[in-house]
Amino acid sequence: MNRRHFLGQIALGSAAVATTFRTPLSASPSKSGLTVKFVGMMGYIERTDKSMLVALPGHQAMHHLSHVPFLMARAGSPIAKALGLKPMAGVVAEAFDADLAGNRSDAFVYRCLDATDIEIAGSNRSAVEVDNQASHLAQMHLIAPGKRLRGNLLRWANTTVSLKGGTLVNAAAHPDAGKTWSFGSHKQPLSDAAAFHASDATIRVGVAGAVDTFAADGASSELWVVSAAGARSEASDPRRLDHGDVVFEYLNDSKPVVAYCAEAEGRMVATDLPCAPGTLASRSGGAAAIAPPFLELCYGAFFRDAQ
Repeated sequence: MNRRHFLGQIALGSAAVATTFRTPLSASPSKSGLTVKFVGMMGYIERTDKSMLVALPGHQAMHHLSHVPFLMARAGSPIAKALGLKPMAGVVAEAFDADLAGNRSDAFVYRCLDATDIEIAGSNRSAVEVDNQASHLAQMHLIAPGKRLRGNLLRWANTTVSLKGGTLVNAAAHPDAGKTWSFGSHKQPLSDAAAFHASDATIRVGVAGAVDTFAADGASSELWVVSAAGARSEASDPRRLDHGDVVFEYLNDSKPVVAYCAEAEGRMVATDLPCAPGTLASRSGGAAAIAPPFLELCYGAFFRDAQ
């Protein structure tokens, strides 16, 4: 699989919609334990033992849009130090999670995820089932009935996260999350995020044989796993989620069904994209400054096909 980083800049929020921003769907951070917020385009696959695999796409050479995966945490937090997250100049955290509006740009740190495998497991190793209450993920068994998950999932995924134990609930990082979207005849509330919580959990982040580990041990800890889409060259209509065809083409090989919501407004918050060594502006003599921003909600999709 092509794992080249996308060189670009994204814009994912908007001051123009601040007056219409509704109460976020995100669950309030727990007073104790680990909370991991998954944000953006990714697939959630339920295994036969009811544990879950979360697959992030990364860059697809034949597709018109790239997705860059990374970790985000609060600067100075124990989890950030244990997992090796670092400051990245020009990155604005609220571009990836509107709940973080008002935070200073240096209040968060990041780690690029390229060919990375992550395991998040509760302290009770025998309890592998995830209590999945995240009903706002795109329900692929209803949108594309009869289509099964691709067998070559790991070739498609840039990064995978294994979840064992804990609870997964609806969350939101974008003002359009939670609105009702139509996938053809199928209609459902659709979100761009899900939050995983476990009272005691261990995280292992592995790449190229090296593993970093963090144990929550009941203390309150927050981590974001983000799959951010880069800017596109053409104007984007926030009412149509055209880039969602990544889910259909690469996860279950079915004809894409574009989600539509007449009430969607989009958002614009300019930021550099973590893990990209340059920007569109640096490559195009400033053309990126007038390029249409990326406005779409970047949703997750749930597969009932047990793997």
